[in-house]
Amino acid sequence: MYSLYMIADYAFPCIIMIGLILSWKVATARWFLISYLTVILINLSILPITITWQTHYYLAEIIVAIVFILPIIYRRDIALFLFSITNVDFFHHVYKKQLLSAQECMIVLIVAVSIVVNLLTWLEILAYKGYLIDNVFFKLHFRDNIILCIKLILCGCILTYAVKSETRELKNEDIEY
Repeated sequence: MYSLYMIADYAFPCIIMIGLILSWKVATARWFLISYLTVILINLSILPITITWQTHYYLAEIIVAIVFILPIIYRRDIALFLFSITNVDFFHHVYKKQLLSAQECMIVLIVAVSIVVNLLTWLEILAYKGYLIDNVFFKLHFRDNIILCIKLILCGCILTYAVKSETRELKNEDIEY
């Protein structure tokens, strides 16, 4: 079962690469997926360190989940900032065209669920270490399976986002900024 969790961890960058291939013509989708790929690669690079933390690993996962939401919330601002520094039209185009999609809202909701799951797990472990409870039942029986489902749903959301990006871009061209 452990290998299934590892596959889910390392499948996410592959899914984003597939999404990039599917939506390469759409600048806003490209910017979104590259932003996510950056966050995921940073997460995978620090995973060998955080996994050894045992108790506070779940707190680190909460922080990563919050950082995972940042490309949705701040990518217009980041694009504008990068445009002001580099004067590259790509960033200005992304700033003007970027709108919140249904898939992005779903990603925020799912990541919020993962934050709650990791917070419950972390609090349960603290209670166990403080001798307030005798067993870490949620961590042992539910947490890993819930997080696996969340990762698989996020992969589906990313693919859906990539597939619908061109249609969404064409529909949003009528909106005046």
